[in-house]
Amino acid sequence: MVSSGWGAAIGVLGCVIALTAGCGTEQPPAPRLTPEQERANAGPVFAYRTVSELAVVRGAETIRAPGSFGYSSAAVSFTEDGRYAFSMETSSKSLVALSVRDGAVSRIECDCTDAVALRDSVVGWWREPGQIMSMDLAGTEPPAPERDVVLPDSPNSLSGGSWDGARLVAASEEFLLVARVESRGLWWEKSHLYAIGAETILPLGRVPGIDGQLAAAAGPDARSFVLTGVTARSASCGIGHVATIDVTTNVVQELPILPGECSAAYSPRWSADTITVATRKWADVPGAPSAVDRLRSAAQGWAPVGEHPVVDMLPRAQESVVEVVAGDPTDARETPRGVLIVERDGARTELATQVVSLGAP
Repeated sequence: MVSSGWGAAIGVLGCVIALTAGCGTEQPPAPRLTPEQERANAGPVFAYRTVSELAVVRGAETIRAPGSFGYSSAAVSFTEDGRYAFSMETSSKSLVALSVRDGAVSRIECDCTDAVALRDSVVGWWREPGQIMSMDLAGTEPPAPERDVVLPDSPNSLSGGSWDGARLVAASEEFLLVARVESRGLWWEKSHLYAIGAETILPLGRVPGIDGQLAAAAGPDARSFVLTGVTARSASCGIGHVATIDVTTNVVQELPILPGECSAAYSPRWSADTITVATRKWADVPGAPSAVDRLRSAAQGWAPVGEHPVVDMLPRAQESVVEVVAGDPTDARETPRGVLIVERDGARTELATQVVSLGAP
């Protein structure tokens, strides 16, 4: 039998232990996770696109948005906060967005062929005759003009003083990069660039070699962009070029010429220390097959990003590789596509076929 004194002492000790363990008290709510923490808990997040589908892979789960994306080689984009993946539907000139969190699909009729991430969940595009349109994918408001833009007249404009429509091709924290076709060569168009800042419009003109099929991506600072494009060699053969530009000084640095008798460069990315581009090369003869690969800038020119040719590859942690392995050589006029492979801890898993491009937050 336990004495009353010992019983009281044990009771007090039990209360102390219970209180220490939280017994009989309300536990504080778990802290709200940031979007980055939510993505980390869900596993690797990335997106891929085929001709008819935009998909987001979230850990072991895949969510999908059907669409008519055509054979555009443009990469899948994410909003700045990583909450939405989006791509352009070529058949309707609409933007298709897919929520990473709940798989909700949005279709925005923009009458545009290019759209870029501006800030948070906001995306933007160009609308003629001179407006930057924007929409917050996380909100309920329809697209609205964000800024009216009057581009200067160009001395190189097409005959009659007209030009083809402009495109918003890239954005940084300080500048929007707009491309407009204002002159033509013997075979292909020639794009002219404008950098739009908070209070200024900088006419940058033409960049040597970056004429048709212009694509761009922001660099590690707010004023630099990497550009890809082609210049015509003949009606059926182009030469791919890659260059960087500082829009505040209009200083252009041309990168080494891509290999191949005929070539194309597209889908540029510029991480903190590396530029990578997707490439095709072929011979200037009818029906010639094309070889595809993704290359990175290196001290001696260009080097493959992988051990074998890939259509696209995402920079991931060392223990995880996401790549679209190139298939058999295709006709030079066809958009390259391949098999999507995820390699983790030495195991390779095939997720999809006929994949055209990738994207990641």
